[in-house]
Amino acid sequence: MTPPAKHRAQQPSTSDNESSVRERVTPPSQPAAAPLPVPAVVSSMSSGSSRDRLEGKLRAARAVLAALPASDDRARLLHVAIMRRDESLLDGVLSTLGVPYVPSVPPPSR
Repeated sequence: MTPPAKHRAQQPSTSDNESSVRERVTPPSQPAAAPLPVPAVVSSMSSGSSRDRLEGKLRAARAVLAALPASDDRARLLHVAIMRRDESLLDGVLSTLGVPYVPSVPPPSR
């Protein structure tokens, strides 16, 4: 009895003429969007707690997300970052969108 077709070993191609290189398809570039409104970002936090810092980034992200079209890939990624409360992803997406730097490390206490 012969094994089913999916379990048979495939015979490797012996001819170099049978191989080919596929062209790389690049997605069309996104149209230039109007500048996003940039929320006021507090550059130094008095308490320096990580929770306050994350909340500030979430507020900025929500403000930027409201201005982005829903079809924008960055908007979807920003939404995921907000839902997961992922500070690293928030930092990356916000910096890509040109939002002013929100410190990830609290300033030293005095």
